Amino acid sequence: MSSIDEAVAATRPAESDENTKQPLNSKNYLNLIAFALNITLVYGIGNGGWVGTPTNGELSDKYQTLVTPNSSAFTIWAVIYLAQAAFAVLQFMPRFRAHPMLQDGLSHWYSVAVAMQIGWTFAFAFEVIPLSLIFMLLIWISLMTILYRQYYTKSDGSFLEFWVLRFPFAIHAGWITAASALNVNVQVVSMDTPADVQLAVAIVSLAVLHAISVWVVFYIPRPNWTIACVLSWAFGWIYNELGEPLELITNSFSADTINGVRYAAISVVCVIGIQMVVRLGLLLVPSWNPYRKDASRSVSLVESGAEFKV
Repeated sequence: MSSIDEAVAATRPAESDENTKQPLNSKNYLNLIAFALNITLVYGIGNGGWVGTPTNGELSDKYQTLVTPNSSAFTIWAVIYLAQAAFAVLQFMPRFRAHPMLQDGLSHWYSVAVAMQIGWTFAFAFEVIPLSLIFMLLIWISLMTILYRQYYTKSDGSFLEFWVLRFPFAIHAGWITAASALNVNVQVVSMDTPADVQLAVAIVSLAVLHAISVWVVFYIPRPNWTIACVLSWAFGWIYNELGEPLELITNSFSADTINGVRYAAISVVCVIGIQMVVRLGLLLVPSWNPYRKDASRSVSLVESGAEFKV
């Protein structure tokens, strides 16, 4: 272990010990309740048809767009729910219950995101598409608020902190980013707009999603690799779906148009992959390596503390 790693590690035990002394509070309990309601109502209504409405899959086919991914893409929800289930349980452990990334970074925003997601589920199930779009954007805002707060919250830089307290919301935010673009296109389709308008909105949606992938990889000092990977996943399944499009798409667009969008989607998958490889390579350049800077700052704090004690 390098001297920097040793110095950074030396700051963690005291923080961990302090966290273990803290009792559970309302945020911990609300997180568990929110997760239980989320998986019960969202799955039960959206996929189980508990209120007699069409399932999300049936509605997806009804409002098929040029940027609707193949149904296999939605298996990402299994990862999201498993990650958030692990979070909901592990956040009760002494090590995590009072962690700044949870208490200050997450705060009550997970409960807000879940409330908005439940609202979207009801709106979409009853085919109130404009309302579902509003709820979708509110989910996105809630999750982005979590990521923003956690980005500026004190971090111990550990793998456990990332996988337990940050990854569950980063992957959720990445998918909702793609889903928001899809929901915009669903709104356009639901209005029976001409094919050229649908095509224009689809192209703009793909461009915006790619721009977001560039932003989270290059603009943010500490890149959000999770969102970039999720957007690549979404683009890949859009390409897959347009290989065998539904009749609604083939009746509205020519084969050349469909293939054009299809090839654009797979091209963006490749571009995002190249972007991440380039950004990883830039970590070798000190000025482009924020993790090295964070470690150096921690060392300075440790040294300052030592000097003060002496």
